[in-house]
Amino acid sequence: MHRWAILALLLVSLPLVAAPPSTCAGDTPYEKALCSYQRRQFAEAERGFRAIVEKLADEPETMRSMYFLGRTLMKQGHYDEAATIFIRIYALDAPFYREWNCDFLLGECRRAQGKG
Repeated sequence: MHRWAILALLLVSLPLVAAPPSTCAGDTPYEKALCSYQRRQFAEAERGFRAIVEKLADEPETMRSMYFLGRTLMKQGHYDEAATIFIRIYALDAPFYREWNCDFLLGECRRAQGKG
């Protein structure tokens, strides 16, 4: 009987710790695109990140969107275009390129294309 009580307590407490908090609570275009990326909805994420990047606003979200656009393109197998994005990031903001390990991702794109 004691075992059943412990098992019942464990089962009752599972839902409290099983699901991590959602990161998809934001309403900004960047947060929506990132949420799509996290949910593996890559076509939707690409549209969202591309719309932000095309504005070329001088905001932190622009470089992060460019980075995730490159990652999204890689997930879809578009390594040529992703490589171009990472090279563009280097040209626009070399410290960001280094900090976010874009060199590694550029190398992965080149390997996928048989160039590395």
